[in-house]
Amino acid sequence: MVNAIKRAVGAGQSPSFHFTMSKQTIKILNKILWKGKSRWLIIGAALGAFIGFLLLLATLQFYFDVQHLLGGDANPNDQFIQINKRINLFNTLGLKATFSESDIKELESKPFVEAVGVFTANDFKASASSDMLGFYTELFFEAVPPAFLDVSEPDFRWAEGDGQVPVIISKDYLALYNFGFAPSQGLPQVTASTIGKLNMELTISGKGKKQAFSGRIVGFSERINSILVPPSFMNWANANFGEAIGEPSRLIMKVENPMAKDFQAFLKEKNYEVSTGRLIGSQFGVLLKVVLSIIWVIGLLILALSMLVFVLNFQLLIAQSRPEIRLLLETGHFPKQIIGQLSKRFIIQFGLVILAVFATLFAMRSWQVKYFEGQGFELKNGLAMSVWGIGLLFGALLLMLNLLNIKRAIYQLCK
Repeated sequence: MVNAIKRAVGAGQSPSFHFTMSKQTIKILNKILWKGKSRWLIIGAALGAFIGFLLLLATLQFYFDVQHLLGGDANPNDQFIQINKRINLFNTLGLKATFSESDIKELESKPFVEAVGVFTANDFKASASSDMLGFYTELFFEAVPPAFLDVSEPDFRWAEGDGQVPVIISKDYLALYNFGFAPSQGLPQVTASTIGKLNMELTISGKGKKQAFSGRIVGFSERINSILVPPSFMNWANANFGEAIGEPSRLIMKVENPMAKDFQAFLKEKNYEVSTGRLIGSQFGVLLKVVLSIIWVIGLLILALSMLVFVLNFQLLIAQSRPEIRLLLETGHFPKQIIGQLSKRFIIQFGLVILAVFATLFAMRSWQVKYFEGQGFELKNGLAMSVWGIGLLFGALLLMLNLLNIKRAIYQLCK
């Protein structure tokens, strides 16, 4: 091997002017570095880097999806809460747990309360049926001022004489139907887009009268757990089919900070119960974020270990080929030339890992978007910009660290 190197250098040439390697010398250098060496270390390191990077970026993307589905970090829904008075023995015996006008004015006067809205409940009987879905149920309606809605829907309006009543329901109700009620009753699961196309028959009755309407779900609320109809329809129906409209039993409020100590103390003092409007999402979201964080850390550890294997493998290759590399240096080849060849090999290997990771992520993302769409949740196509940024940043950082390690190892041979 040493004689081959000498022949490749060429007799009579000045060693000081070998700024580039000949193809023959490059082949010899590659044979020096790789012949007789186990490639399983490189394959194992590449596989570890692939798994670690994929876990890291896939978990990060899914974390952003969870943030999107739950409304994000700065979720405006977090400022809106619903309150009711706690039920006690007196309420069981017939005393209604309602809010008086003075209760509402007291809330409006508090500095931590920005706005107060009243839930208007139906004072008449109501039912819904659908021949297509094959169900019949009695239900309730509520109405809130439009300013407290989180659904901007131009179809959510009604005027006397309209035969169709638009309805907004909670997203949690759709989830409860799809994953609770439908499977137990042998009914089909439906997406948000599908259920919006279904018409159902709404029947209201009271004061000895009955009237049927066509009902259609026009939106899904993340803020309010209820079945909402336009206030104009509620007021008309209560006046024509209901008895006397009583005091509200629930209020919706916009507050500066629901977790503020003075606000929490006031609620405790007044014996009010609070609902954030998200029965399923909030606690599940916190748990899911913790699990995702653990997976992200595991991915980071796998990636770090695989990078360590890469580093140790190249150090081992250089150490095993120390005499031959020294000879190349002594025969006029600059350290940069040898570093360049080693770096080129590493860049190709690591680049293939990065390409494989992003190709797999795109395939997974395409499936994920279609799956969630089928469950009634909308996700954006493609990867989040933060995933691109963090992936490329980590890739560049790890590439730079490994190239610096190769450079340091070669220059140590020059000493």
